[in-house]
Amino acid sequence: MRSLPFLICLCSATLAPVLTAQVAENRSAQATRAQIEQALASAQQILSSPGYSGRIKDAKRREIALLKSRLEDGDLQPGDQVAIQVTGEQTLTGSFIVSPTRTISMPGLEDLSLRGVLRSEMQDAISAHLRKYIKDPTVHVTTTIRISFLGGVGKPGFYQVASELMVGDAIMAAGGPGGGVDPANTTIERSGVVIMPKEAFRQALIDGKTLDQLNLRAGDEFLIGGYRVQTAGRRGAFSFVLPVISAIVSISYLATRIF
Repeated sequence: MRSLPFLICLCSATLAPVLTAQVAENRSAQATRAQIEQALASAQQILSSPGYSGRIKDAKRREIALLKSRLEDGDLQPGDQVAIQVTGEQTLTGSFIVSPTRTISMPGLEDLSLRGVLRSEMQDAISAHLRKYIKDPTVHVTTTIRISFLGGVGKPGFYQVASELMVGDAIMAAGGPGGGVDPANTTIERSGVVIMPKEAFRQALIDGKTLDQLNLRAGDEFLIGGYRVQTAGRRGAFSFVLPVISAIVSISYLATRIF
């Protein structure tokens, strides 16, 4: 049997150029308002065209609903966490939880409403808020989403995961797929309604999509393997393949961010 380093090198040599091109095509990891509006217009155009199947149009209807929700309501939901670093301001640096009224409270400052704010707009929104109190603040913001991973995954449960995390990495953060489970056979639900069927999820996994690019929000559920309840069984061979592919996608993604 060929050695593990050889297999990793072979996968890297074979897949890295393809994945780099796909990741470069996607991207930024967090969608801007202009990108969401463009995606919405494209989906609406497909929906109004007679040249597409009913299955494709159903997928576009789901996508349109998610995109409209983001544009109208914003991304941040109760339970999400916002990590804020303000240079020279220790009391304003830390992790802040979005309240049930979709605000965040920072010591000594009035509450900041996050209604209508996208994740990609968070740094600008917080910087503008701080400028009311601090001259020229230097701010760095990271957002997370409270997501549940259920079904055929090593450690099912709720996780606070970075919105810029790619789908494959998010599954690995929950312990990876169980034995005999194909993680590409996964659906995503919101309040019991499927918002991403397995075909769309499989493509998102291949493309190296981030959680933000999937239009997710707090409370969404990943049904790994397509089912809700975990089943017994050892982790299978695919649990090795996914980390390798995920690592390659991550490296390719980081390279596009750096260069």
